[in-house]
Parts: sequence; C-alpha cells; structure tokens
Amino acid sequence: MTEKGTIRTIKKISLDPDHRFCFIANYILNNLDTIEKMTINQLAKATYTSVATINRFCKFLDLDGYKELIHIIKYFKNSLKGDQITYSVSSNSLIHNAYNNVISSLNETFKLTIEQQETIKNLITKIKKSLKIAVFAVGGTFNISKDFQQKLLRIGFNITAVNDFHNGYLLANQLNNNDLAIFVSYSGETLDLIKLAQVCTKNNVQIAVVCKATNNTLSNLSNYLINISSNEKIDRLVSTTSRFSLLFALDLIYIFLLSTDLKKYTELLEKTMISKF
Repeated sequence: MTEKGTIRTIKKISLDPDHRFCFIANYILNNLDTIEKMTINQLAKATYTSVATINRFCKFLDLDGYKELIHIIKYFKNSLKGDQITYSVSSNSLIHNAYNNVISSLNETFKLTIEQQETIKNLITKIKKSLKIAVFAVGGTFNISKDFQQKLLRIGFNITAVNDFHNGYLLANQLNNNDLAIFVSYSGETLDLIKLAQVCTKNNVQIAVVCKATNNTLSNLSNYLINISSNEKIDRLVSTTSRFSLLFALDLIYIFLLSTDLKKYTELLEKTMISKF
C-alpha cells in the first residue's frame, strides 16, 4: 500500500464508529502536529489502549511497525505544506500565482478533453437516451454539479443533483439501466460517492465520472471517464484550480451536447429565459 493509500485507510477507519481502531485513527488525524514526536507508549496512553493494540493497528495497515506509521504521518504533513498559505508572500504574488495555476490547469484540461472526444461523444449519446440523470457530488463540488444540472434542466433533461449520502442512496436505488449516474469528484476517492457508485453498479446503472487524471476508485467504477487536470494535491487545504477545472470540463460536455442539435437547444434556452426587466 502506498503512503496515500495508508492515509486513506486511516481516514476510512476514523469515519466508522464501529471499527475497533476508530478512536486511534481519529486521534492520529486530529493530532498530526504532535503525533510524530510521540513514542509508541505515549500514543498508547493517549488513546487509552496498549502498546500491543498500537502494534496491531500498524499490522492492520500492513506496516512493518510504529516507525513506518510515523514516517507516513510525516509524509502526509509535508504533502499539506504545499497548499498552506505563506504569510510572507505578498498579496500580488499570491494573486499572480493563483491566476497562473488556474490558466495552466484550464489549458491542460482542455487538452485532455480533446483527447477524450470519443468518450464525450459516447457520454452525450447516453445522456440523450437516458430517462433519468442523477449527479452526485459533495461539499463545494456540489455547487459546480448544481450548475450543470440547471443547464441541462433548461434544455429539457430529467436531471437531479444531490450532495448528501442519505438522499443519494435513495436516488441511486431508484435508477436502472435506462438511466445515467454522473459522479463529480476531484480526488475520485470520496467515500460516500464510492458507496453510491457501488450501489449504481449493483443496479446496472451506467456511470460517468469527472475527476483528476489519476488511478482512483471512482474512475475504476466508471463506464465514461472524463479526466481533468489540476496542480492541487489530493489532500489540500484550499480548493481553487480544481473547482475551475471541474466546472470547465462540465461546461465543455454541455457545449458538446448543445452542438449536436443547436437549433433545438437554442429554442429551448430562449423559451426558458427569465426576463430581467
């Protein structure tokens, strides 16, 4: 298992209150600044367990021992540093860096979509044939998905967007092979979305995934994979360029869709236009 894979497993354990190592996982994630300086005895005392339990936790993570766990925690902390705001940097530098990062990500995402035109064409064919379309996303990414939903609603598609697991679970179980599920996730490793995608797969629902161009769990569950580019780390403090790239990719899918019958969709857009005056 890679360092990132181990961190994902620790996060997954921390979200499961019934897991025997849940308290240890939560303590580690909530005390990253101090954990690397703690001995195994100190961690056992802090988590009200024993040295033997901490060793079993390390073995469960497929690690050689406590030292490897500390090494991975240090790696994880260092991976976050690239996303932290440096207060000594001037406002102008921050603005220019943000601008350059966004432009670079959009350019790379555009190149990727050109390479993925065949997949996008197949996805659009499925969108047009689907009786129902469901878009799944969480957090700030849901705002982007909601925008995509609104665009398709205006041109006559039966599309719903959800951002919580319970409503998503209800919706996923109502879909079938005549429908389409679209998952929007930068990392492709959002646990709730993975669970919902597994429900869709069980119900023979075709899945489209828009995510970062990496090997991730959601992409492996997809029938239509649309990759984006972003220079943000997966474990990031602030989401900036990834949101622009996701929005851009969804907008390109929408524009491709409009181009298949521009006259029809233009008439529908004009019909649904709300007068501002």
